[in-house]
Amino acid sequence: MNDSQPNSSKAMSGISARILALLGSGKPIVQLINDIVLLVQKETEMECVGLRLADGPDFPYYFTRGFGEEFVKKEMYLCARDLFGEYIRDSVGNPVLECMCGNVICGRTDMDLPFFSEGGSFFSNCTTQLLATTSEKERQARTRNRCNGEGYESVALVPIKVENKCLGLLQLNDQREGMFTPELISFLEGVAGNIGLLFSMVKMKEQIASQASDVNRAAVVRGELLARLAKELRLRHDHNPPSEREKGILEKIDAILSEVETLKGIVPICSVCKRVRIDPNYWTQVEAFIQKRSKAQFTHTYCPECFDKSMAAMEDL
Repeated sequence: MNDSQPNSSKAMSGISARILALLGSGKPIVQLINDIVLLVQKETEMECVGLRLADGPDFPYYFTRGFGEEFVKKEMYLCARDLFGEYIRDSVGNPVLECMCGNVICGRTDMDLPFFSEGGSFFSNCTTQLLATTSEKERQARTRNRCNGEGYESVALVPIKVENKCLGLLQLNDQREGMFTPELISFLEGVAGNIGLLFSMVKMKEQIASQASDVNRAAVVRGELLARLAKELRLRHDHNPPSEREKGILEKIDAILSEVETLKGIVPICSVCKRVRIDPNYWTQVEAFIQKRSKAQFTHTYCPECFDKSMAAMEDL
């Protein structure tokens, strides 16, 4: 195999360099995932590429290119269902994921068989021969065989893993035989790892946004309820003197509402270092400002954008 062919070591090194360039481009993470998949398809010269990502118990196609509309429609989902549309479950209650895609995602792979890699991928350079020479038992599960039925002889299914958890898979199909080598599969497993990290960042951002929204919503509701309670107590005190206990409650409510009000309005903050101005001559860290005026505690990590920039800077060293 010469260096001009897409499966050569030189070509794979070129793909790696372009992926690193994409990671440092500052593009949104979702766009990065799509761009990496398209780059792999272009540089390996595969007819079709697909990306499955976890969505609840199933792993539908997140992105496809080259597959026909009918193929994608029929193969969109992997979970087996009964006549009533309910999930078919295994002996421990998990939904059954069908076909070879389900095998790869669930880790039902036998390294002693030539069509499974050590990294848990499946690949075949002639699906017609594979089906003719193996049993369903050897293939680890009942296979739908739609890829072969559509004329795809070369098929690769590469798991997308992060910390040994499978988040989906990268799929490459071609009607030509002999499109894969063990070296290319190993390379694709590395690419899938990058996609997994990016997808994890997407989920992390969604989780952080959801948590922040829940916290903000809870704070607003809490403030409204306390304000209403204070109002009711004061209306009662217009007619009857408050007890010592009620006085204590009102004082506590006033203190809490005062903390909430302190965090409202316009806060002067430096656009560079992000410190907050307390008075004309004194600035403090935003964390200290909020901690002093609430019960919030801080921990520090990287946001996805800063993580991307940090990784790109490390690659430049």
